[in-house]
Amino acid sequence: MKKQTQVVVAIILGFTAFVGAIFIYSNKKSNEPAFLPVTEKKEVKEEQVVVAEEVQPVMTYQFSGPLQDVSGGKSTGVAKSNFEDGSYSLLATFDNLPEPIGTDFYEGWIVRQGTTFNVISTGKAVVEDGQYRNEYVANEDLTDHSFYVLTLEPDDGDPAPAGHILEGTMSEL
Repeated sequence: MKKQTQVVVAIILGFTAFVGAIFIYSNKKSNEPAFLPVTEKKEVKEEQVVVAEEVQPVMTYQFSGPLQDVSGGKSTGVAKSNFEDGSYSLLATFDNLPEPIGTDFYEGWIVRQGTTFNVISTGKAVVEDGQYRNEYVANEDLTDHSFYVLTLEPDDGDPAPAGHILEGTMSEL
């Protein structure tokens, strides 16, 4: 039995040497070393991580209305408002507004008409992404101020509304 064990071990060693020789021969044909030296480093590709932009919820408005040019120009706009969870919000956007001259600026106004007439400034209109817009937020229900006016204001410190450019009524949708 000893001789049979020696023969089996010899066959296994011979087979292992044969397989090793084939492996080394096949790698030499592809011009790659059979084994990488310890000092050689593999190239690691960096992955780019794309971070999604935060998605802002789309505001739904209860009231909306077109704005008509009352100055003889070709400007247009839309005013929208909403009252939800104790917060009033207004967004008015405008197209084809001429650039104000010098330090003049556009200012928005909401108006409650009728026997309890009231006017509230919604602040300066600003340019965002190439379009004038007027945004306003309050902690009270102002949806009864359904008339919107955009004025062209001289920078003279007078808080009263000046020349009307656009006007329109926001109606419930």
